[in-house]
Amino acid sequence: MLRRLLGTVIPIALCAAAAAAVPTAEAAAMSGRLQQADAHQSLPLHGGTSTSLNWAGYAVTPASGRITAVHSTFIVPSAGLVPPGFAATWTGIGGYNTSDLVQAGVSENSLPDNPLLGPQYSAWYEILPASETPIDNCTGDPACTVKPGDKVSVSISESSPGQWAISIQDPTEHWTWAKTIPYTSSHSSAEWIHEAPTLIAQTLLANTGTTHFGPTSTYTDGTGTHTIAEGNPTLINLSPGLVNEATTSPLDADGQSFNVCAYQQTCAAP
Repeated sequence: MLRRLLGTVIPIALCAAAAAAVPTAEAAAMSGRLQQADAHQSLPLHGGTSTSLNWAGYAVTPASGRITAVHSTFIVPSAGLVPPGFAATWTGIGGYNTSDLVQAGVSENSLPDNPLLGPQYSAWYEILPASETPIDNCTGDPACTVKPGDKVSVSISESSPGQWAISIQDPTEHWTWAKTIPYTSSHSSAEWIHEAPTLIAQTLLANTGTTHFGPTSTYTDGTGTHTIAEGNPTLINLSPGLVNEATTSPLDADGQSFNVCAYQQTCAAP
């Protein structure tokens, strides 16, 4: 997600590439979905641990039915300045082992267009291969203000075949937002993710400390609504090499809450 950040100040290592190319639709789809750290390894689908270049969190790929809804609550983390970078916290359907993805969440950016303004936070939705769409005109706050520490709720559900209802709520800032969009989904997976977004090359994750998901993290398939734990989930760590850029904790006893720890090699459950 976050291809619109091409207009933002980006790390020096990416500047030449950013000037030389603009992502195609295929590249856009690649950048939003899971990028496996070792493409030669078999991607775990039911349990186990996956290592990714851009995702940390959990994915569920149930064999018992198609996923038609996902829900998440999380606390917006603070984007630290050292190292500066980008992050996104979201929930979605698809994208783990397929190229489609419908998702919504919050971006945390410590490299904004105007550095004098400090880190920037915003809510958005995205359907691959299209770029992220920032939300606006929220009920209760037309600016859809997002701040670190806010407890945000995201719901995505198929209201009728091929029609997806997306809603985001920020009770801390007293606003809600909802929209129904057409989209063809594989219904293949559900995710609860903290991401280092991809521009033209992989970006550095903002130092977001500990990002907390929960207490509600559920998905719905043909057999009903379930917690993450009930879906035999795959744990995902974000690691470009020898050390993790973000480490995912075990699930809490409720089967729905967990942490993602930026620039830590271990991460305790809530």
